[in-house]
Amino acid sequence: MAGVEETNRPRLALALGALGAFLVIFGLVLIVQQIEQISSQPIQPAAGRKSLSSARAIQSVLFLLLVLVGIFAIASFAFVRWSRRYRRWLMHKPQAATPNADVWAMHRLPEEVAGEQDIEFGPAVDDDDGDTDPKPG
Repeated sequence: MAGVEETNRPRLALALGALGAFLVIFGLVLIVQQIEQISSQPIQPAAGRKSLSSARAIQSVLFLLLVLVGIFAIASFAFVRWSRRYRRWLMHKPQAATPNADVWAMHRLPEEVAGEQDIEFGPAVDDDDGDTDPKPG
């Protein structure tokens, strides 16, 4: 809600939500009245069937429109919540960097290997098998 002060946003959202709920209830009441009016009319031969089918078509369109408006309202609400959280994540301050001045000084060998000594390897030697293996020095 651009251009609205932060303190007035909840009131405006509540007013718009109440207006939307009122319109949905009003639409449902109109649909129920239309159904009752259609069912109370006696069916007349050819002319009555045409008006009855057009009334049912209008009723179906109104109901589908009401459902689509509800889906749009819910999807809009979800998108606004998601975009606000994404913006908050995007704009957050980065964490302080971890110290990495002497990384290898912090490195510790596992306990099993700590007692063993490293093996030094000499230059590679060709043993006529087509591969070169390092020669233990």
